[in-house]
Amino acid sequence: MFKTNYFLNPKRNEHTSLRAKVGYYAKLPLIKLGLWLGFQNIEYSYVHGCKSRLSLGTNCSTMNTIFNVISGDISIGVDTLFGHNCMVLTGTHEFYDGRRASLSDAIIEETPVSGRDINIGDGCFIGSGVIIQGKVNIGNNVIIAAGAVVTRDIPDHCFAAGVPAKIINYF
Repeated sequence: MFKTNYFLNPKRNEHTSLRAKVGYYAKLPLIKLGLWLGFQNIEYSYVHGCKSRLSLGTNCSTMNTIFNVISGDISIGVDTLFGHNCMVLTGTHEFYDGRRASLSDAIIEETPVSGRDINIGDGCFIGSGVIIQGKVNIGNNVIIAAGAVVTRDIPDHCFAAGVPAKIINYF
């Protein structure tokens, strides 16, 4: 109906009965119209850039996370959960002499198209309001506290919090 960059939260997209499937597809045109008009729902995430650069594992819950895939790919492992209002950002802007590259005389691209990939492992929990800025690798079974800003790699089996995120504890 309408082409948008929103997608249904995969965890909520499990329809087990025929009645649930019929109900889902009956409401779908109204939901798409509402999204097109600007009404956001917590069941939908937004992808800024090409959706093919985002890879979600099975049984992930993305809530209303924003995925920016302009400057790299995003890969999320199985059983990873996101809280509300998270941002996973690969995009960046290049500066030259204190000005954005497109506003200066420099012959460099302002927004790179690759090299800022984000990889998130299996079984992670990303708390509400977390910002993940590429280029980063987050290991398996990692818990990131609400409001943290991840700017560096985080190894497997740990708890990270803060701005910028630091490892608090291993488990």
